Amino acid sequence: MAKRIIIWLGVYAVWLLSTRQYHPTLLIAIIATAILISTSALGVYINKHLLRNRFSQRRSWVTYGIQLIMSIAALDLIAVISIQTIYDQLWGPDPNRFGFWFNMASDGFIILLHIVAAQGITWIAERLRNRRLADV
Repeated sequence: MAKRIIIWLGVYAVWLLSTRQYHPTLLIAIIATAILISTSALGVYINKHLLRNRFSQRRSWVTYGIQLIMSIAALDLIAVISIQTIYDQLWGPDPNRFGFWFNMASDGFIILLHIVAAQGITWIAERLRNRRLADV
C-alpha cells in the first residue's frame, strides 16, 4: 500500500511540475493537479478491481469497453467541475479557460492515459514475476 502511495505522489509531482505554468497561481496548480491525479487513481482502481474482474467473468470486450468509457466520463465530469469550481472560487472566471468540452477531452485523456499506463506496468510486472518464478 505504501509503495502505491509513493508512486502516486511521484505521478502527482511530475504532473505538478510539468503543468504549473498553465495555472494562474501555485495554489490552484496544487489543487487542480491533486483533483486530476486523484480521479485518475480512482479510475485505475475502478478498472483494476471492478471492471477487469467483471470482464474476466463475462469475457465481453464490448461490455468492458462501455463500462470503462462510462467510468472515465463520470470521473472526468467530477474532475472538470471540481477544478472549474476551484478556479472560480480562488481566481474568478478565468479568461484563459479553454472551455468545458476542451477540459473534458483533455482531462478524460489524462485519466485514460493513467489507466493504460497502470495496466501496462501491471502486465510487465506480472510477466517479470512469472519469469522469475519459472527460473526458480
